[in-house]
Amino acid sequence: MRIPITLAVALLALAATADASAQDAFNIDEAVSIALEGNRSLARAKIDREAASRALSLAWNDLVPSLSVGASASASDGRGSVGGSATASLSLSAESLHARSQAELAYVTAELAYETARRDVELSVRTAFYALLLKQEKIRLAEQNAATARKSYEQAEARRKAGVAPELDALSALVRLEKLGPALESARMDYETSLDSFRQLLGLEPGAPVTLTGSLDASPVAVRAAAAVDPAAAAVSSPSVRTMERSKASAEASLAKARRAVYSPSLSLSASYRPSRTDASLSGSGSLSASVSLGLDDMLPWSDARLAVASAEDAVAKIDSQLAEASAKAVSGAASLQRTIAQAAKSLETGRLSESLAARTYALTEEAYRFGTKDLLSLQSAQDSLAEARVSVSESAYALIVALLNLEYALGEPFGSLGRD
Repeated sequence: MRIPITLAVALLALAATADASAQDAFNIDEAVSIALEGNRSLARAKIDREAASRALSLAWNDLVPSLSVGASASASDGRGSVGGSATASLSLSAESLHARSQAELAYVTAELAYETARRDVELSVRTAFYALLLKQEKIRLAEQNAATARKSYEQAEARRKAGVAPELDALSALVRLEKLGPALESARMDYETSLDSFRQLLGLEPGAPVTLTGSLDASPVAVRAAAAVDPAAAAVSSPSVRTMERSKASAEASLAKARRAVYSPSLSLSASYRPSRTDASLSGSGSLSASVSLGLDDMLPWSDARLAVASAEDAVAKIDSQLAEASAKAVSGAASLQRTIAQAAKSLETGRLSESLAARTYALTEEAYRFGTKDLLSLQSAQDSLAEARVSVSESAYALIVALLNLEYALGEPFGSLGRD
């Protein structure tokens, strides 16, 4: 059977559209993967890490001697001479001997900065993803409210035409319906604005089609796991504490360097050879020298070197204080997140009960309004209560998910680990 060309082209276009839609839709883990590849700030942190790695691989170059060569020629009274020179020198000091350890410390610091930036990006992506799902849910609820308001208006108009309700009821229902239009449009605009920021976070082009797949559901297992966590673990694993520990290591290295600059001698090695040729004769001379020096002025209490040591000691002491403060804040922050999670879980449970009650109340009120035993004001009040209950449930679910993500971040745990059985 032959397929008409126009039909074949249409089928191919439909298949391409379906494939594009499938590619544009991604879940939370896929969004994180895209961001880790395309986020621009993370790419800069990666460049810094690679630069530190390159510097570490070349840290030995301070131990390579300096080499130089030269040549000369002269002529006098019909006689000529040609000469040359080759010199190698090497200077070793406390600073040059510790170049590699400093490069290693710089690399570890850059590696930690990259991992912290990576965690920050992932936390931002996950939080923004669920924030978009919340905005989507609010749009859906706004659309439901508009549909319910239209239904109420149609009922009021039918009752007015039947002569069993005043014209004011129909007019009130119409005004209520019209007011919901701008609110729905505002919710859609808010979503699009947040979606633009989300594209930038993922490193996508402006206006790139994005479809999110997921739900605002937090596992009860995650809530129980969060309650069982020891907040003291944050004193070791918190990103802020780890960064401060790396700063302390850097300050201690600077202190050690400053102390060795005072008490460590400098060693200089030099070797040279100068060959020369005069007419038919070849001769040469060489030398080898070594010297050790120690600056006595640096040992004086008022010297710049001793002042540098004192400043380095002060820096270490201040970082010790900051580290203790960061550890205490990390522990209290983790404990606060535990309380937030427990409160959000309770609010979500209560909100779902309130939603069920509001939905039942609205259904009964709507039925009573049809039979004329309830007025329009009672029906509208029931609608408002149901809408508020639904929004409250979505917001509580979002707050619970974000609190769980922040606790995992504070503990240095992989995201989603608290929700695994």
